[in-house]
Amino acid sequence: MLMLLLMTMLASPASDSLEAFKAPYPAPVDTVLVGDRPIAYHEAGTGEETVVLIHGLGSNLALWRETIDPLADHFRVLALDLPGYGLSGKDEVPGTMDFFSDTVVQFMNAHGVDRAHVVGLSMGGQIALTVALDHPERLDRLVLVSPAGIETFTDQQGVALKSVYTPQAILAAPEAALQQNIAMNFASYDPERFGWLLEQRLALTALPDAAAYATANARSVAGMLDAPVAHRLDDIAAPTLVLYGAEDALIPNAMLNPHLTTADVAEEAAERIPNATLDLIKDAGHLPQLEQPEVVNQHLMTFLRRER
Repeated sequence: MLMLLLMTMLASPASDSLEAFKAPYPAPVDTVLVGDRPIAYHEAGTGEETVVLIHGLGSNLALWRETIDPLADHFRVLALDLPGYGLSGKDEVPGTMDFFSDTVVQFMNAHGVDRAHVVGLSMGGQIALTVALDHPERLDRLVLVSPAGIETFTDQQGVALKSVYTPQAILAAPEAALQQNIAMNFASYDPERFGWLLEQRLALTALPDAAAYATANARSVAGMLDAPVAHRLDDIAAPTLVLYGAEDALIPNAMLNPHLTTADVAEEAAERIPNATLDLIKDAGHLPQLEQPEVVNQHLMTFLRRER
């Protein structure tokens, strides 16, 4: 009877949800303290040069699942869960770009990495840009995949976005809305290939730290809006690769900037960043590293292994 009780406790909904949430992660996932906050990460490869992978808003390092192993054939790869996300600590995350940028630098310090190639996706792209601007001595090369921070918003538009992305709204989103939001990240959504994103998001809702996750998301949206980097692109010193899916439905914001196209935003980045290369990935949306992984990985390899 006691054994049955213990088995029931071990198979609690919370533990089942955690296992479902962790299922898409590459193994192993380790933890390092950055300040007093546990930061989850996956490490692969033993190359002399290091690549740091930064995920985007609302997500976690599993978004790099198609990218890590190809890079690990040539580099040491460190993919982290940002504070507030994934399996990292979520309490009292301010969500500012400076906070995330400093976390990335401290994460590098914790792994003995003086300089790295930094690859940022979506919000992670804006964080990577902030690292490049505020800590240029820590970067070798910069890769921006569907980066936020290039498209600009008026103060009024910023207020409107903040009013939509509240912790309450994030927590209350029904499954149908979550599925629709996930599908918008792709030029052609395939549930068999990408359904794990919905399964992981639903599992997260049942975790004890779901409310802290939602708060971190809302603060991150405010953080992006409050610390734009578009006006500082001329100061980027690192060689930079800019990748956007040609059919990105999230950048630009179709409601607030209907006069812009993804190509407009991408070309703005390539023109403003002094040493930038731009590629638009055909048949891909906001997550080209998942939708067209072979193409994106080839671009990464060519750029990161190019002679200086």
